[in-house]
Amino acid sequence: MRAIELFAGAGGLALGVSRAGVKHDLVIEIERNAAATIQENKRLGVGHVRDWPFEQGDVRGADYSKYGSDLDLLAAGAPCQPFSISGKWLGQLDERNMFPEVLRAMRELSPRVVLVENVKGLVSSRFREYLDYVVLRMRFPDLLPQHNEHWVHHLERLR
Repeated sequence: MRAIELFAGAGGLALGVSRAGVKHDLVIEIERNAAATIQENKRLGVGHVRDWPFEQGDVRGADYSKYGSDLDLLAAGAPCQPFSISGKWLGQLDERNMFPEVLRAMRELSPRVVLVENVKGLVSSRFREYLDYVVLRMRFPDLLPQHNEHWVHHLERLR
């Protein structure tokens, strides 16, 4: 089985996926300290980490076309800060909201399975509509927003 992991952090989810027997085509993380942890573990030859094709970078610039269409798993640890009760609770208005990038990767890669780490604040009543939107976008990846269509209007069409 083949996987791509977005927002890998220090590699915890990717390590679990690797230990389950899945081979990564790409592991990507932007945050410098988390990326340094993965790079150091690769340098030391730690377990499955040594085999990961790792990129330190922003998923917003990722080109998925080279990975083909037979991907088994897209795993993503999307940043929780936009939806965290300990943050500003800007949700979908926060520039750190990376759910649109998860949806783009899903649409372009057409993986058999998508695994997104839990973002607890996303299930709050404050973000319930946005969570519904993300779930419906995952269910209907080819029903794209129209040019300049607000997500709320797109949600209405998805429903």
